This record gives sequence, structure tokens and C-alpha cells, in this order.
Amino acid sequence: MLTGIEYLGEDQGLAALYYQIGIGMFWTALAGYLHGQAVAEANGISAEDFLPHAVKTMDLRYFLEFYAPRITAGHHEGDVDRISMGVASLEHVLHTTQASGVDGSLPAAVLKIFRQGVTAGHGQDSLTSLVGVLKRR
Repeated sequence: MLTGIEYLGEDQGLAALYYQIGIGMFWTALAGYLHGQAVAEANGISAEDFLPHAVKTMDLRYFLEFYAPRITAGHHEGDVDRISMGVASLEHVLHTTQASGVDGSLPAAVLKIFRQGVTAGHGQDSLTSLVGVLKRR
């Protein structure tokens, strides 16, 4: 169990839904960490040496607290980030991954989603617009 006991209301399905959402985020984040560690090790960086950087990178609280109100408000303007910027960044990640001899399917999957955002006309919008892109699939 990732969380403590928390009452979410009369709807018993709501607790299960929150759990499934959370566990999906958990596994996705850990897969990202493991992928990063594979690239690190392919380049001679041990898990212990990379640990402080991994912890710092995976501390997403600032971003979650910044983006949640924007998502709620439907504020997806690219004033602080743009999906097109994410595409360029992920292309570099994929190149580095492949050059390191590591399986690139994980960053390729994320890149595919970002490219779908561009195709949907959101290239100059914030990555938060990907919520809508993902919901339309």
C-alpha cells in the first residue's frame, strides 16, 4: 500500500479509483527512475553515485503544486513551458539512451505522447494540455 487509510466518501469505488491512479503514477515514475539508472550505469555511474541526483529530480512536488491549479482552470498557455520544447528535450534523451545502448522504448513512448500534443495543435501550449490529449485517446 502506498498510502495510509483515508476516507474518500460514501462511494466505495472512489477509493479504488484513487488507488489505481496513484499506483499508475508510482509504477511510471519508478520505471523512469530505473530507465535513468540504466543509462547512468551504461555510462559508468553507479546507483549510489546517481542517487542524490535521482532524488532531487524525482521530487516533483513543486511542479505538481504549480500545475494542478492551472489544469483545474484550463490554463494551458505556453507561458512557462511548451510541448514543442518537451519534444526537443525528449529527442535528446532518446538519442542519449540509444547511444548508451539502453532500450529507448520508455522515452520513445513519452515522446510519442508529446508529439501527439503537437499534432493536436498544442505545440506552443503547456505540457498540461496533454491531459486533454490523453483523455481523447
